[in-house]
Amino acid sequence: MSDALKLISQTEEDLTIMSGLLQDTTVRVGDIAWLPKEHRFAFVGNRFRWEKKRKFLRPKGERVRTGFHMDGILAAKLHGIDIKAEDTVLELLDIEAHENGDDYFIMLNFAGGASIRLTAECIDATLSDMGDEWEALERPHHAD
Repeated sequence: MSDALKLISQTEEDLTIMSGLLQDTTVRVGDIAWLPKEHRFAFVGNRFRWEKKRKFLRPKGERVRTGFHMDGILAAKLHGIDIKAEDTVLELLDIEAHENGDDYFIMLNFAGGASIRLTAECIDATLSDMGDEWEALERPHHAD
């Protein structure tokens, strides 16, 4: 766990870096939470450790349990996600932020066209690895 990441993102550029590290994270729908009273959105998923790509001791790569949360969230809208299908697994493709006057639209885009659109008063995101890594079942593949 000495390689565990803990990052904070407070700008669009920071969030772009965090998005690259979270690419191909698998997330169970049941592990996604929108807490409107706390203005917090969060998920826990299995992150593919792209930052170790050149140092893989395991040929298929590694995954690690990772927590991600954003504070200052005013609204959350799901597209193509059935919140009642808790065992459905989503694969995160990227996170993008767009300034919109006094707030931001933050899009979490998943494979298959699913997405979550967050309205945020600011960019305030945290990524934290939790626990030890394990060998991935396979390396993520992307169509060109």
